[in-house]
Amino acid sequence: MELAKKWVRASAVADVPEDGTGRAFDIDGLDIVVFNWDQGFFALENFCPHLGFPLTEGIVQDGTVICGWHGWRVRLEDGSCRGKTSSARTFPCEVRGDSIWVEVTEKV
Repeated sequence: MELAKKWVRASAVADVPEDGTGRAFDIDGLDIVVFNWDQGFFALENFCPHLGFPLTEGIVQDGTVICGWHGWRVRLEDGSCRGKTSSARTFPCEVRGDSIWVEVTEKV
């Protein structure tokens, strides 16, 4: 089985507020949250790596989303968690015109 990467339109830019509030989207069967922070867009799987709480319920500060359940801090840029060995899955994300696109991997 081979894996192939493909770009999928997640949403309109206007659907993800500039205040760092995450918006969740089903992208090819994946629950992905997109954040607009510091004039950039970041896409992560919508689960805290600690116990699976939705990252859309967290608060973004200084480029990290703080999980609303146990306070884990997940870096938007790379999914790493400060002081932890676990990390959240991240996805390349880019703006094309007025749309946000996310790169996902599919089995072919």
